[in-house]
Amino acid sequence: MKTFRLLYITLIAALLAACGGGGRGDDRPDRKPTSDAAIPAPTSLPAPAPNEYRTPNTYAIKVFDNYIVSDAKRNRKFSILIRYPVGAPNPLPLIVFSHGGGPNNNGHRLYNEWGETFARAGYGVIHMAHAESNYDAHCTPLKIPASECEASDFKKEVSAGGTLSAAVYDRPRDASAVLDDLDNIERAANLKFDRARTGIAGHSGGTVAVMSNAGAILDVSPSIHNLSSVDSRFKAFLANSPQGIGYLGMTATSWDKISVPVMIATGAADTSDGEQAKDRLDPFKFMPPGDKYQLYVDSKQATHGTFGLNPDGTLELEPYVAVNGIAFFDAYLRGLPEAKAWLNSDNMKLWSKGVATITTK
Repeated sequence: MKTFRLLYITLIAALLAACGGGGRGDDRPDRKPTSDAAIPAPTSLPAPAPNEYRTPNTYAIKVFDNYIVSDAKRNRKFSILIRYPVGAPNPLPLIVFSHGGGPNNNGHRLYNEWGETFARAGYGVIHMAHAESNYDAHCTPLKIPASECEASDFKKEVSAGGTLSAAVYDRPRDASAVLDDLDNIERAANLKFDRARTGIAGHSGGTVAVMSNAGAILDVSPSIHNLSSVDSRFKAFLANSPQGIGYLGMTATSWDKISVPVMIATGAADTSDGEQAKDRLDPFKFMPPGDKYQLYVDSKQATHGTFGLNPDGTLELEPYVAVNGIAFFDAYLRGLPEAKAWLNSDNMKLWSKGVATITTK
């Protein structure tokens, strides 16, 4: 079986490079992960660096890749892939993961690195494929006027008089549909997930699901506002490279009502498709205080791909991003006091020698 790249939270850059496995080459949509053999846990790990956070246990992991979620309410189907730890206590804390980019029928096979990172630390991870749909599929259910559902409307941001694509409407509802179908998913995969310890994570376009399920309110079109997709079944929210004001329906008041634990992760060179790095600071800036966190990597090497654990020659920054995600979920899904204390300390700054910092409010 192909050697997978080990991206566990304690890794330093040298260990990442030594493990091999081809990085994002493992994310080819045509590559079907095997599920009959475990991906082994590391037999030895380096001693933690000073001030580094380390999760209590690590595990071998397996993959289940044989399930389609059906959401009758939207007449929609999409595939999922599950990574899970072997021998971890049941029921498993669960992280639902939303991929970046546009709709992709094979999106459940992307972001292997994030899935492996969480699963090795003892979490079940459900990757969703945000299946392709007509860009105007939400016009009828949301009662968007026909005059705002012309093809040209979907080529402009709402802030410029355009209309959101159905993909933005579907992403948070796909995540909710996974939870709606969790009993059947458990039976199919022979797994048990803890409903009281369920979180959601995503990168870039995937943070639409994260922030919307957390309670962000979106503008949809010139006449349709205040779209809510909140889902209180999720208990913790990790948004890597989120959108700021003026992108995908986000406004200055979009985050006003978010009262749940949220971690934002971004950096100095986190740009993509017209979005500037500074814009990604908006969600943390405008969310009300209380269990809100922001990881900021102050390096020109902290590119958009860094926060998807898709390095562009920046392997030395990946461990900070991965550790940040694990510590956040350890604090708010597992309730580990040492993880929460670490998040609220200067340890990230000390460990990274000032490159990465976690701000809290």
